[in-house]
Amino acid sequence: MAAMLTTGSPARSDAPARHVAPARRVGLGRPRPPTRRRPVGAPRVVAAPDCGPRRSSMPVALLVAVALTVAALVYGFGAFAGSMAESTVPETTAVARVGVGESLSDVAVRMAPGSDVSAVVERIIELNGLSETVVYAGQPLTVPSARG
Repeated sequence: MAAMLTTGSPARSDAPARHVAPARRVGLGRPRPPTRRRPVGAPRVVAAPDCGPRRSSMPVALLVAVALTVAALVYGFGAFAGSMAESTVPETTAVARVGVGESLSDVAVRMAPGSDVSAVVERIIELNGLSETVVYAGQPLTVPSARG
């Protein structure tokens, strides 16, 4: 009668039998390392029944107050930085011709230096009724101008 391996296949008479470890069962968590097995009969260590949840070192009201203070400071610095940036578009206009290789952004920087370029470009598109941002060399445009 032929010997059976633990894998279930018939063994050859000249091959030694090999031990195959069982497959890990799913859903049981991490297996314990083989060198750290709990001795048989050893008591399980559990928390004492009178232990409660750990208290925070800082009261919740103080934590909320600190968070609100930090949020107010961040918002205040953002508002202050926004007020310092010059984002106004000049009210006066002038006619400018587009130079060779210039884009609307280049014309905006040339005619309204120190202003927000994207706001000036939007105003140029609005003043000239442009449907696209493509301009041609020599094309006259009505642009906001910081020059008096």
